[in-house]
Amino acid sequence: ATSTATSTVGLQVVTEGSIPAALERQLSTATSGDQVDVLVFYLADRKIINALVEAALRGASVRVILDPNKDAFGRRKDGTPNRPVATELMLHANIRIRWYDTHGEQAHSKLLLIRKRDGAASLVTGSANWTKRNLQDMNLETNVVVSGDATAEPLQRAGELFERLWANRDKNFTVDYTAYQDASLFKSLRYRYMEWSGLS
Repeated sequence: ATSTATSTVGLQVVTEGSIPAALERQLSTATSGDQVDVLVFYLADRKIINALVEAALRGASVRVILDPNKDAFGRRKDGTPNRPVATELMLHANIRIRWYDTHGEQAHSKLLLIRKRDGAASLVTGSANWTKRNLQDMNLETNVVVSGDATAEPLQRAGELFERLWANRDKNFTVDYTAYQDASLFKSLRYRYMEWSGLS
């Protein structure tokens, strides 16, 4: 544990296959009255998607900001995997989606922030995208889990960042779900195959 300006926080380093376990563990605690916020470049891992849905079904309010997956390092993309995943998540009343408003760049962050109704909070962030390739020991990845009171500086700043992006404070950062809405069955099947095979 380390002390910040306002309170003490716990810090845990997680790598490779321990990252999805940390994400799932944090999501499993989210329930009615809790706020779950996600900002991620690639969201494809089925266990993480199911954990988000289960948190919403338990009554947590889930907000997700996704990269529209139209640009990747100078190449044009077709929206896979995020657009099919967003279509699936939007079926659940407690899950809201916004897209990062990109113009050739990528929204490359990977962040899960959970703020509990009792004032506690946890943050999982680092290098790992939420895909099989990144979470199942195929890439070298490192994340950290920060936990403590929501007023602790790193947790408070993460919350402020997410609120700024979600609400477009100061400038336009994000756009509505409808801007990149895509219910293509082909893309959904393609994403499922790519995630299953590790190509995603």
